[in-house]
Amino acid sequence: MVGARRTVPRAQARSLHNIDTQFRSFKAVDWMYWLASTAEVLLASRIPDSHNAMLRTLCKACRILFRPRGLSLPEIDDVESRLQRFVRRYYRNVYRGTYARLPLCRSVIAAVLDIVPNMRACGPAWDSWQFPAERKNGELGPLIHSHSSPSANLTASLMRRTQAELLTAFGQTYAPVQWSEATGKAPRGEGPPRGSVVVSVGGGEAVTLLPPSSAVAHLADVELASMREALAVAGVADVPAAILAMKFSRLKLVDGKLAGSRPAGSDCTKHRRRNYLLRINSTEKRQRSDGQEVDVPVTTYAAALHYAVVFVDGEPMAFAYLTRIKSARDRQRRYGYPAQRFGIDCFFSADGVRYYAPAASLDAVVGSLEREGVHFVLYAREPFSEER
Repeated sequence: MVGARRTVPRAQARSLHNIDTQFRSFKAVDWMYWLASTAEVLLASRIPDSHNAMLRTLCKACRILFRPRGLSLPEIDDVESRLQRFVRRYYRNVYRGTYARLPLCRSVIAAVLDIVPNMRACGPAWDSWQFPAERKNGELGPLIHSHSSPSANLTASLMRRTQAELLTAFGQTYAPVQWSEATGKAPRGEGPPRGSVVVSVGGGEAVTLLPPSSAVAHLADVELASMREALAVAGVADVPAAILAMKFSRLKLVDGKLAGSRPAGSDCTKHRRRNYLLRINSTEKRQRSDGQEVDVPVTTYAAALHYAVVFVDGEPMAFAYLTRIKSARDRQRRYGYPAQRFGIDCFFSADGVRYYAPAASLDAVVGSLEREGVHFVLYAREPFSEER
C-alpha cells in the first residue's frame, strides 16, 4: 500500500494509508475507503474462498451505500439484499453457531441489518453518519500545544483558527481589492483560470481544458490520422486535409474531477500521484442471434497523453489523446479491454495503440494497485466532502 500511495489520483480523495503500521489510527472514513476500493485487491487469494465471497458481498454493498449523490429505490433494495447475504455468510462461515466461536457472534454484525431500515426512515446515509464529526475530532489533537492546561489551550487554538478562516473567507468574498492589497495576492477570479477553454459536450454539460497549453499548431503523422478518424466518427462531414489544434495538459471532466496527462516516455508514478488513467465509455458491434448487428456498451481503459481542442465551423470540440492498456484479454493493446482477475479489472501496462477520443466519452479518473506485476483497477472513490 505504501508503494501504491502515489498512484491513487487526487480526484479519488485520500491517498492510501499503510494498514500494517497505521491501522490503530484508522478512523471510520479510512476504513470506508479501504473497504470500498482496496480490500478486494489486497485480500484476494490470501483468505479462504468462502471468506472472500463474503467480503466481496460487503464491499459491493458499501460501494453503492456510500454514494454521496444518493440512492434510487432499486439500489436500496440491492444494498439490503447484499447486506442480508453478508450476514448469513458470516454466521455460517465465521461464527458457525458453535460455543467455541461465541466471541465471534458480535452484535455489530447483526446491526448491519438495521442500515437500510434506518435509511428508509431517516433518509440517505450522509444525513446521519459520523464521518465529518469524526474527521473534525481528529484535527483537535494537534491543536493542543500545552498539556498542562489542555482545555484552555484547545479553546484558544480553535478561536484563533476560526477567526482566521472567517477573516479569510470574508475578505476574499466581500472585499477582494482590500484583501489583495493587504496580502499582496491577486484577487481570486471567478470561473475557470485564464487560458482555459470550456467546451460543451451536449445535454447542457461541458468540460474545461485547463492550462498549461501549447500554441496552435498543425497536427501531423499519427496524431493527424487519429484526429481525422475521431472527427469522422463524431459526424463531421467535411474533414479538412490540414487540422490546427491547441494541446492542453489537464482536463476537468463533467463531474468536476481533474484528469492530468502523462508525458510520453516518463514514469510519473515515482514522482507524483497519477491522475491520467481513465475509464472510457466505449461500444462494440455484436451480432445477435437474429443476425442483426447492434452496438453494445463496454468499458475500456487508457492513459491520457494530452488533450486537444479543434474548431469545426467555428465551434470548439475537445478530444483526449489516449494510449490503450495491455491486458491478458488484449495483449495487442488495440482496444483497451481489461482482463478479469479475482473478479477485478486488471492490466499489465498502459502503452498501447494511440488514438483521439471525444472528451464526452471520458467516464472517470481511476487508480490502480500493483500486485504481482499486475495493475488492479481501484473502484472510483467518491469523497463525500465534495458533495456535503
